[in-house]
Amino acid sequence: MTKSMASISVFTLAVPLLLAGCGGAHAQPKPPERASQVPLIIEEVLRYEVNQFSPKEGGPEGAVCLGVREGSLVADPSPSIMRRLDTPQAMPQSGCKAGKTLIAGPIEWLRDDEVRVKGAYVRASEGEVRLAYRVVRENGRWVCLGPVISWDPL
Repeated sequence: MTKSMASISVFTLAVPLLLAGCGGAHAQPKPPERASQVPLIIEEVLRYEVNQFSPKEGGPEGAVCLGVREGSLVADPSPSIMRRLDTPQAMPQSGCKAGKTLIAGPIEWLRDDEVRVKGAYVRASEGEVRLAYRVVRENGRWVCLGPVISWDPL
């Protein structure tokens, strides 16, 4: 057998074995594209913030404005996010008269299934509280696990 035929034989045997190993029964599903996951992640953080900072009984003291930080600007959440939140006391910040605003964003990707999202609670009379939330993908959906607690030495 010539040298070129021997290398072709090895190549024809190696490629199917390599492909079988990469696409076998133990192959992991491809994670969804990150950009398509952003609205779902923002929605989960806003939902968590509403539950954390807004009283359940409603009324004027329970009303809250919602915003999404995009760079240095705060924009309204998309209509689809507002619809899925289905929270009567929450309104997009551009048309809201409530005294407190909850903001989600930006997102810092740690892995395909874990992110850290900056959030803020703004109350005109009290200023702004900034938090970071841990959000993970569990059983095919995003779940906000709550604020990240960190310790800074003196």
